[in-house]
Order: sequence, then C-alpha cells, then structure tokens
Amino acid sequence: MSELNMLVPRRAKKPLWFKVLMGLLAVIVLLIGAVALYLNSIYQTTNEVIDKIGTPDTVPITSSAKVKPLTFLLMGVDSRPETGSLNSDVIMGITLNPQSKSATVVSVPRDLEMEPKGLPHRKANYYYPYFHLQDQQTAFAKTKELYSEFFGLPIDYMVTIDFKGFQKAIDELGGLTIDVDMDMRYVDTEDGTNINLKKGVQQLNGKETLDFVRYRKSNRGTEESSDLQRNKRQQQVLDQMLGKLASVGGLTKLGDLIEAVGGQMKTDIPSSQIRDMMKTYYNIDRSNVKYMPIDGEWVSPFILPNQESLDAARRALRAEAGLTAPYATPTPTPGKKSGTGSSTDSSGTKADPSPKPKTTPRIDLNQESGTKATATPKPNVTPKQDVTPKQDVTPKPDPTATPKPDRTEAPDSSKAPTREPSATPRPPASPTPDPAATHKPGTGTQPTPTPTQVPPKPL
Repeated sequence: MSELNMLVPRRAKKPLWFKVLMGLLAVIVLLIGAVALYLNSIYQTTNEVIDKIGTPDTVPITSSAKVKPLTFLLMGVDSRPETGSLNSDVIMGITLNPQSKSATVVSVPRDLEMEPKGLPHRKANYYYPYFHLQDQQTAFAKTKELYSEFFGLPIDYMVTIDFKGFQKAIDELGGLTIDVDMDMRYVDTEDGTNINLKKGVQQLNGKETLDFVRYRKSNRGTEESSDLQRNKRQQQVLDQMLGKLASVGGLTKLGDLIEAVGGQMKTDIPSSQIRDMMKTYYNIDRSNVKYMPIDGEWVSPFILPNQESLDAARRALRAEAGLTAPYATPTPTPGKKSGTGSSTDSSGTKADPSPKPKTTPRIDLNQESGTKATATPKPNVTPKQDVTPKQDVTPKPDPTATPKPDRTEAPDSSKAPTREPSATPRPPASPTPDPAATHKPGTGTQPTPTPTQVPPKPL
C-alpha cells in the first residue's frame, strides 16, 4: 500500500499569491455584476421615465438627433399653486448639432416686448400661459410657431420645467458652485419667497440656485437686478450643470437627473429622440456651447430689443442648425414701439417723431354746388397761397372787382359759385376771399382775383 502511495504524484500546493489573485478576480466579477445590475435598473427606470414624459411618436432615422441638428424651446415656468400662474421666467432657444457636438443657447428676456401678428402686444413671458389657457392640447404647437417666427428658424420641440423640478435637478447634481454677483434680499409672505444670498463664490443647493436665477426685485435694502442680468445668471447655472454632468458620471447621472425631475417636466419630444439626444450629447464639451444674450433697453413696462443683438442671436442659431440661407427679418419685427411722443426704434435709439406734412385739398366750387366742372384758362398772374391748413396771408381783393360768371354757364343769379345753393356773394367792398377759390378771367382784359365768401359747411 505504501508503495502504491509512493507511485501516485502529490498535487503541488498553490502559492499564496495565486489564491490572493483569484480572490481579487472573484470580487471584481461580483462588483461588475452588481454594477451591471444597478445600471440596468437605472436604465430600466430611466426608460420608464422617458416613456412617461416623451411622446410615443417614432422618428425617421434622417430626423434623429444622432444625425440632424435640432432646435428646441426651453421654458422654466412658475406653476406653484400659491401663485396660480404659468409665468415663464426662463425662456431659451437652443440648437444642438450632432456633427460638431456643439450647441448655441439664446436667452430671451421675459420682459422683452413682442408684437406678433394677430396676437396681443405683450411681454415674451405672456404667450405660453395665454395659449395654455385657450387650449392645453395646442399650447406647445402655438408657442413653437410664435418663437419660430421670432428666432427665424423652425422650432422642433419644446420643454417646460417648473420650479420644483429645477430645485430637484440641482440637488440631484449635489449643488453647484456659483459666483453670486450681488447681495440679494427679497421676501414675499404671500407666495413664500425668501431670497437671502451674499455676494461671492459659494456652493448653492437647489433652492438657493433657484433664488439666484429668479432674483430681480428687492424689499430689504439690497440693489435690484435687471432682466438682462437674470439671463446671464441662468446661463451661468446651465454651464455649471453641464460641467457637473461631465464630472460625475455623464450618461448615468443624466438618467438620474431625468428620473428626478420627470414629474415636473413636460415635452413633445418623442421618447426615442430623447434617448438619441442623451447618447449624443451627454458628454458635450462645455467649450463647444455658445451662449448668446439678447440685449435691449428698458422702457417701462418692456425691454426693447437691440436689433443688432437680436439679429446676431438669430444668425447664430441658424448657423448652428446648418441653415445657410440668409436670415430675413420677420414682419412685424418684435420690439416695435407703439404710441405717441418720443419712441425707441428697434436698435434701441431714441427717435423723435416727425409730423407728416399736410396738404390742403383744392375745392372746385362747381363740383360742390353740383355743377359739372369745366376747364378754365390759367390766369397770367396767380396770387401765392400758403400750403398749410391755416392761411395768414391772403390776396388783397380789388375793390372795383365784380363777380364774373363762368364762361360755360349762363348768367344765373341762382347759381352763385358757392358751396350752398342759397348763398350769394357779399357786396364787393368788404369780402373776405376764399384762398381755395379759383380765379376766373374776365372778358377781354387781364384777369383779376374774384373774391367770394364760402359759408361754413353744415356739420
């Protein structure tokens, strides 16, 4: 038996490093499996959220976000029950280009004056709530049509997100590092607003970031802010969000973000298109995102757009979308100032209205009295007449002149050349001539002005 044992070779003992390596590999496999399950769970959850907020429409491959530049309208709306409004405090036109992996963002001041054809003359934030109150089903389509004309290119899709969703998005990203440009203090006990921020670079949570982008008025002694300054803050926040997405997990974090704000977001983007956009732009380089403001001048209650700034923003969006045709300014141009007195033109320059010259219509007395007008010889000497409505200088009447009948008319005392058939010429010694009356030549001698008194036309 012992001899047999000696013939059977013993297994070599595994070295310790091998056991350690195998243990590490097993742990890695388990971790990969757990991560895969986690990612799959997130993917499934994200897909469910995307299916809820997106539309079920299918998109042709030629129109996919993977191959076609897309333009959409992003609006941040105040839908809090305590305010009872849908005011659009954030309005952005955004064009994405898949070939260059770039984007152009144009911020529209909420108080920008707009005068669209067939619609009320109001601020930019008025129209989405206006359409929504008319018909919720067509509100997106009508708002896109309005801003397509405003921007000068087709708006493909629209997205709205309310205040609560915005706060959730920032908190999901772990807050943002923001450079607060001024001290901000504002309290409104009716809607619960309580803004209290100090100037300087700091980490803001969702609520504080919302206060930062909304701040405009002050009732606690701090400096007030303009609508144009708010637009710059909104662009800073969007830029910081893109930076945070790139640094904390990209596509996975974007899925978490959509899941967090899905209940507060509305859009007409098809679900398949949302997935394509996520895959195409989740890692977009922040340096490839161009931010364009629309500058203007505050003339209460509107911001009148600077035409040069507005046209530059329109051209930038069209260029990002790959539209090579020259931009044509829509008619009527938003920003047209109506009213009297000193006004501001589309470039923001004050302009003084110039009255149009008025001309005094020539009155044919024969026409006024119902008699057919006939041509009369032009007199050699015509007294000068003032073209303004009020004549201070009138031709001097000749005291010796007597009224002469028209050559085409038989002398008839019942047809005096006056506006009313019953009127007769006054004695020649004290007439006040009518400047509009025509001078008829006499017989055989050089013509002289024929003064007549025209009674006022009955009201």
